[in-house]
Amino acid sequence: MKNIICIVDAYSTGADLAPVFKKSGWQCIHVQSNAVIPDDYLPSFIPKNFDFLMVPDSDELSGFESIVEKLQLFDPAYIIPGTETGVKIADYLSHRLSKPGNAWESSTLRRNKFQMQEALNNGGLLSIPQFVTDDVIKAVDWAEQHQCWPVVVKPVDSAGADSVRFCENHVELEDAFNNILGKKNKLGLFNSTVLIQKRLRGQQFIVNAVSMDGMHLITEIWTDDKIPVSDASLICEKEILLPFRGEIQNTLVSYMKKALTLLGVDNGPSHSELIITEQGPVLIETAARMQGTIMHDAVISALGYSHVTLTAERYINPNAFLGKINDKYNLKKNLYCVTLSSKEDGVVKNNRCKELIGQFPSYFGLMHTPEKGENIFRTTDLFTNPGIIYLCHDCEDQIKRDYIKIRELESDGLLFELM
Repeated sequence: MKNIICIVDAYSTGADLAPVFKKSGWQCIHVQSNAVIPDDYLPSFIPKNFDFLMVPDSDELSGFESIVEKLQLFDPAYIIPGTETGVKIADYLSHRLSKPGNAWESSTLRRNKFQMQEALNNGGLLSIPQFVTDDVIKAVDWAEQHQCWPVVVKPVDSAGADSVRFCENHVELEDAFNNILGKKNKLGLFNSTVLIQKRLRGQQFIVNAVSMDGMHLITEIWTDDKIPVSDASLICEKEILLPFRGEIQNTLVSYMKKALTLLGVDNGPSHSELIITEQGPVLIETAARMQGTIMHDAVISALGYSHVTLTAERYINPNAFLGKINDKYNLKKNLYCVTLSSKEDGVVKNNRCKELIGQFPSYFGLMHTPEKGENIFRTTDLFTNPGIIYLCHDCEDQIKRDYIKIRELESDGLLFELM
């Protein structure tokens, strides 16, 4: 086996993969899933981490024929996605080159949110009542007939809560629907249909995993606390890393392993969001890639590994990974991921996050905060948050105290001075 890895769209957390492979002596090839990298992902791409860069002739599958020919010459051991935009093409290229991965035949189940829920329902797991259409009148009729208010309106194949809206009535549904249909989403894909789902109630969770030949290693379980915003849905508020053991965790793990199997996540990382309803856990969606916008050094401090390092190990040293497949992780430290938000648009005059928060006892690091002269936006989704703070400490009470201080500084408008 050649020590060559091909990563499709090494953006966001995917940018951290190549250095881990390079450290183990692997050559790294980068393939773009689009001829032009989407604006939201471009800042995270680090071309110098790669030995070879490949760009398709067009965004259609036919545009990847020259890349298939080049990859056949290099004969990489694996072809994996770095972020959401790379999932489909990684499956396709793995199929064309007969490399281990997730089946091309079921690839749409891991990208299309409607078909994802249908697969769960057909497999006997709890799923979300839903409807997909390109006709706003049919969308309203479905919500009325099924008495599903409030409904969630979203693109079928975007990410980061892009254009997701909670709608209480047909007026709000029509507005949200028309804001999606016929437009390009944050992943650069054309929204030819719109997905309408019943809104679920309950605590939300995140379950990350890495799979090998259909066996699933659960790497992290987080609470996923969100807050509502007007004219959108929910935005990230904080995520708390949970111990592996617990009644709720057992329920989530059992459901999630079955869901991953039904969705054909046989190899590689996955990031899943769930809600525990009165009936039990229900998957919101699974992404067949690592969790985005993660500071993996912080996760390593808490667990001894991260989604990034275990993903790499699954390919670099599969025997060692297989020996961990049934492991139950132990928390070494408590870890909070705190997402900042802004109530207004503006231009940053002064970023005081590090100055004001950096001395807190539990402060670990910050990421993606705008600097002087950069724009800040009213937060409505993952793409418009003004930064993420990681808090890590032996004492969770210390983290809670620091967290409260962060929210006070944010509420008082002291983290960012605007022009």
